[in-house]
Amino acid sequence: MIPFFRKIRKKMADDNKPMKYARYAIGEIVLVVIGILIALQINTWNEERKQQIEINAALTQILNDLKQDKQVLDYFDKRESDCILYLKEVSNNRYESVGLDTILKSLDHYMYFTKNNNGYSSLKESGKISNIDNLILKSSLTNYYEMTYESLMEASRFSGIFTNNRVIPYVIDNLEPNIDNLVSKERVLEKMETSSLRSLVNYQIGVKNYSLGQLDIGIKNNIDLSKLIEDQLAGKNRTYKE
Repeated sequence: MIPFFRKIRKKMADDNKPMKYARYAIGEIVLVVIGILIALQINTWNEERKQQIEINAALTQILNDLKQDKQVLDYFDKRESDCILYLKEVSNNRYESVGLDTILKSLDHYMYFTKNNNGYSSLKESGKISNIDNLILKSSLTNYYEMTYESLMEASRFSGIFTNNRVIPYVIDNLEPNIDNLVSKERVLEKMETSSLRSLVNYQIGVKNYSLGQLDIGIKNNIDLSKLIEDQLAGKNRTYKE
């Protein structure tokens, strides 16, 4: 294209037609500028496409992390619920409905939640989270990994401190568990009436209710975030930057 215009430009100059030559020269400049702009746009598209591929890969990893979280949260949600039901029966003297020899399975058990945020950490540290155009998804990611995670970790810490510092020392000193972590039914009955065992049972119910509340919130936020990511990867929802 450019050699063609150069030939025309030379002919116009040889024919001493400066106005026509000027128009063709301007046209040549415009074409060059257009070519540069097109090349820049193509480069921008390629960069955006590459960036979106990297974001989608990170979101896929986060989705896998969320599925693992969900399994852990579901396990502790059921486990804590079962423990609360058992301990309430003990607290209300409904001993015939439970096996008192297995009280430690509920009394000295607590939720233990650990972080599983490799995908989110990579996305955040790379700075690519700022390039997610779905504002609802971006907000939900931050809420889950910065707030929900902290609440779950706090519930886990609180449960662990109470159980390890108060419950387990009492159990060792007063209930004398055997190698299978079973205790004497008669000893449990005695301690319920003569020591602080009932208070420990009641307080542990409160601790577990607190944990259960955080678990329920965590499960809901996990499900909502997973759905947002699945829709984003499928191209179903786009909420663009302002």
